[in-house]
Amino acid sequence: MNFTDKKIAFYIRGRTIRTIAKQQEAIAEFAKEHSIPTEKAELFLDYCDSYEVRPELIRLIKNADQFDVVVMYSYHSLHIHIDRYKLLENALLINGLEVFLIYQ
Repeated sequence: MNFTDKKIAFYIRGRTIRTIAKQQEAIAEFAKEHSIPTEKAELFLDYCDSYEVRPELIRLIKNADQFDVVVMYSYHSLHIHIDRYKLLENALLINGLEVFLIYQ
């Protein structure tokens, strides 16, 4: 995918500092490799387990019209179970966001 001229939302979710740091590192490297300027990207970060409420994901969905694509470390960022991931992914797609997973 070409990220030139796209407004990017980065989404991170995790419970532990280690999990969050791993995703942040991968996203920072991804942004560097793809020359994504800071002003064309926004980070949405939820500190929670898969089954907990995610205020930043809700905010991302509500503001989907401000972005072209959401980049995540893996599908686990949305949910650890693939069927629930697909439901959440669909909420992003319906709202006009492309979904890109760094690690599939």
